[in-house]
Amino acid sequence: MTTAVELSDRYANFLTHPLVPGPGVCRVCTGPAGAGYAVCRPCHETRRALGSATADAVVPISLAPKGEQYANELWRYKNAAGPQRHYFRRGLAAVLWRFLVMHERCAADRCAVARFDAVTTVPSTHERTEHPLRLIVADMVGATRDRHRDLLIPTPRAAELGRLPSGARYTASPLRGENVLLIDDTWASGNHAQSAAAALKAGGAGSVAIVVLGRHLNGGFGDTAVHVERARLRRFSWNVCPSRPWSHD
Repeated sequence: MTTAVELSDRYANFLTHPLVPGPGVCRVCTGPAGAGYAVCRPCHETRRALGSATADAVVPISLAPKGEQYANELWRYKNAAGPQRHYFRRGLAAVLWRFLVMHERCAADRCAVARFDAVTTVPSTHERTEHPLRLIVADMVGATRDRHRDLLIPTPRAAELGRLPSGARYTASPLRGENVLLIDDTWASGNHAQSAAAALKAGGAGSVAIVVLGRHLNGGFGDTAVHVERARLRRFSWNVCPSRPWSHD
């Protein structure tokens, strides 16, 4: 049987470590931030809308520049048919599994917690009978399977909210202080994921960390292309910590 390590090895050829937060890099989502600003505009607007209910940590596994291989796979795992769909789902499941085995502890450290008690996904507000990300997290990834819980459902208002961040987008099952690892596939503005984090906290969650398969970036917008090229100066390695500029032993 092919292992998660073997399935994920090919991704090292095109995954890109996000830049470490600092000048020009958003301290929340690791996207481009304007000169002199600690966070990018979308994250600033989300914090204004949701306040302290946003996630305690956001950890993108890789950048996913528009039109490139990784962004393409993140689209095709949902929209391809037949064997191709299965191929991309297995691959992305392996990426998530390998990443969490090596770096979930990093996300927990950022939240100052010992572990995540439950794992859930950001639900789709489109008309999918079952989101493939849920299938990956609940059934395919050994690092999350036993902790997976369906904690979130969209509210009747979710569709009319569009892309706006809102505490009214989702409702969460009751929680009693459990720390939750929230998984999303693609982060553009982060409004859906942060709205989900807010719902989890309103439901009684302790700390919430968001792990994102791909931080979507449009290279034709502003200084984004320069941001991506800066990130690519560091070659991707599975051992490199997503939150710090060094590798694990």
